Amino acid sequence: MGEAAGIMFVIPSIRYRWLNDVFRDMVANCKHIAIKGNAMPLSKPNPQPSLRLSNWLPYRLFIVATQIARPLEAFYGERFGLSQAGWRILATIAERTGSSAGEIGRACALDPFAVSRGIGQLVERGFAKRSTAKGDRRLASITITPRGRETFDDIATLGRAIEARLLATLTNEERRAVGTALGKLEAESARIEVGGWHALLDGAA
Repeated sequence: MGEAAGIMFVIPSIRYRWLNDVFRDMVANCKHIAIKGNAMPLSKPNPQPSLRLSNWLPYRLFIVATQIARPLEAFYGERFGLSQAGWRILATIAERTGSSAGEIGRACALDPFAVSRGIGQLVERGFAKRSTAKGDRRLASITITPRGRETFDDIATLGRAIEARLLATLTNEERRAVGTALGKLEAESARIEVGGWHALLDGAA
């Protein structure tokens, strides 16, 4: 199987990782806080809310990505003992073996601590090996092993089955349209992330 096989489907949880933060913050801001019997009064429901969560595009993408990720996560967790971070890192080095910890962190949107733990998990299970340059651990490269490649290919088989089920619901024309639309959404979401919320509100003013 090709090295990049299955990367696209894995990455629902990677490609749309920013949706998790957006949705979490939105839910947190919408909760009413009660403090030992002195609850804040609930405001009257707006008959025409400015944003309906069920129709909000980022939330709908989040739901699709989450529903896809759950069976995949259950599979690699039960069969191979991998955490989500471990799987993300394995998928990354399957595509770009020899990556540094920093490169892996940027590709997977993981903090250095999570990257270190994930790499340690892969090394411990024999799925990856760490090569340190002249004793400097910061310059270590992480390489996938034959066992790691075999493990990735097993998980990729399930990922392609999930992707096939999704694509089977679309016509060829719809598939092309989805591919084009996702490319545009990915590019624009990256610009939104870089610009931050200030730029969005300043532009709406």
